[in-house]
Amino acid sequence: MPGSLITLENDHQRLGLLPSLGGSAAFWDVRRDERDSPWCPIWRPYAPSGSRRIIANFPLVPWSNRLPGGGFELNGRFYPVHNPLPENPMPSHGTGWRQRWLVTRISASEIEMSMETRQAEDAPFHYQARQRYQIDGTQMHMHLEVTHLGKEPLPYGLGFHPYILRAPGLRLRFGAAGYWPASEGLPHEHAEALPAEWNFNQLREIGSGLIDHNFHGCDGRMTMERPDIDLRLDWQTTQPAGLDTAILYRPAHDEWFCYEPVTHITAAHSRAGMPGLRLLGQGESMALEVVQTLSRIQP
Repeated sequence: MPGSLITLENDHQRLGLLPSLGGSAAFWDVRRDERDSPWCPIWRPYAPSGSRRIIANFPLVPWSNRLPGGGFELNGRFYPVHNPLPENPMPSHGTGWRQRWLVTRISASEIEMSMETRQAEDAPFHYQARQRYQIDGTQMHMHLEVTHLGKEPLPYGLGFHPYILRAPGLRLRFGAAGYWPASEGLPHEHAEALPAEWNFNQLREIGSGLIDHNFHGCDGRMTMERPDIDLRLDWQTTQPAGLDTAILYRPAHDEWFCYEPVTHITAAHSRAGMPGLRLLGQGESMALEVVQTLSRIQP
């Protein structure tokens, strides 16, 4: 693995982290029975793959997903945003995942790491980001925070991008009131009525076929059940309060899916009012925090 792998482990779960690889997670596994039983992966594990990055989870900072138009306009000024990957049609997932994060604190159950951009590389953004992962019994906490360091205020957004492994009979639930249908990764006009196949307000099997949509009216909670290992995962977004946006990416294959808590919809920079993005002045911060709790389907 690139750099040093750091593992947090207790009797119920183990979490592998790669600070030098964009502050990413390498794996998240759970143990269902006695102490010596095998580990069961929840997230897609890291795998070396040349230019393509195969990881378990990574931070989205200072924006979520795609940023079209080569940049954005704010207060009558256009801010170009560099696209570092020619194979991508536009800058994606922010810049934090391309940086080397430094460990600032570590214990048997918790790690904190941080990074600071250099504006020449991450123009127009100049920021410091901090991440904290903690395991506590059957809970796992993820915290991501960004502080704007530049002189001029700029719009910021955050998210997490976990790759959750699929399994036969996997069930999913998250509340939503509407969605933005997307094509080629960009959302279109908002729709209030959720088609049945994209409605997960009640716990049901995840189904098959491509979904790559932004959802609104979410309640900050997600539940996943895996009957194959008698696992229930309850997810709660605790910061920011009232976060009502999430992205569900269900590829056409049946290997994994992504449920992404995000503070703004994709391409918010090009929409009137930049919905969900926060304009941060120098020294101002915003944060995203998620708590995931493991339990059994059958108590």
